[in-house]
Amino acid sequence: LAFSPSSPSFTSTSSCSTHNKQLFSRVKTRFDGDYEQQLQTFDPLGFSDADYGHEFSSSSPMVSSKAAVAAPILALSTIVIDPESSYAAATSSLSTGDFNPDNFRPVCGASDSFYRFLQGSTRAVVGDENFSEYGPLIAGGLLRIRLELCVVESFFNEAVGPFIKENGLNWILPIHESVETFLAGTIFALATTFILVGSTKLVQIIAFYGDLLFGGPCRLIGGFFFDRARGEPVTLDVSFFGFFKTRLVGPPVDFKEEEIKKVTGQTKLVDFDKVKPAEIPLIVLSGGVKLVGEASKVFREFIEALDLFVGRYLVLLASGYIILKFVHFKIFPDFP
Repeated sequence: LAFSPSSPSFTSTSSCSTHNKQLFSRVKTRFDGDYEQQLQTFDPLGFSDADYGHEFSSSSPMVSSKAAVAAPILALSTIVIDPESSYAAATSSLSTGDFNPDNFRPVCGASDSFYRFLQGSTRAVVGDENFSEYGPLIAGGLLRIRLELCVVESFFNEAVGPFIKENGLNWILPIHESVETFLAGTIFALATTFILVGSTKLVQIIAFYGDLLFGGPCRLIGGFFFDRARGEPVTLDVSFFGFFKTRLVGPPVDFKEEEIKKVTGQTKLVDFDKVKPAEIPLIVLSGGVKLVGEASKVFREFIEALDLFVGRYLVLLASGYIILKFVHFKIFPDFP
């Protein structure tokens, strides 16, 4: 079925096409020319062409209400037309000086050293070929660890330390609260909360694996040779997270009595009367290794307690501290 130029379908299609061309021509003509003139004359709601029959002043309620409606629409249209220029104009006055993210270059000596240690250890374990093949994945994980540690290190070394050195600690809980002490305490509490809540978990994981791979073997090997040098029998004690402790190898023992004797000092760590002179170097060396393992265990437990405290109570304490300073500053400014 062919369409003739005089058929209704053809006429309707031609009319729509002509109408679209005219509309496109109007839009194109409206947006041709100078960009600033376009923004100045941009009036999507047609307020400038409306004839209200009498004059309105700038303080007229109708004009004010229409201006209030048009203002956000005009602002949004400007952002849609040229978002890059709008973003640059909005951030030009804020992203300057210390607030410019391009100028933030934290110095993290400890984090860099730990990153290099992890990099060298990983390369020694997996080999050069696998290190090159899985390089992006390894680098992504190690750099993420370095970044999280660097956040904490740079925050205390480059922000908290210099601020305390310059202003002291009189802003924590001053006798008379001022604007400066209130802002200093509030900003410090909020920044510390956001940074520590996200970073202590990573430190806890590092402490756990460090104690598992390094502290545990030191305690096991050092304790074994230390007990042999003291003439103690071979023992093997196991427990489930510190509970249900039992002895699998060695003479039976009451652990509660042993703990009481250690606390009261009734048992000697080393009885040199029973130790041969040739075994003293072995006691010192194995005791040092065991001591390193015990120190690793104490450090792990401390970090776990710190992470538990930060995750559960730091937000509550920081919020309470801010509320206390606000009440002291606004409600009871002259107390005491």
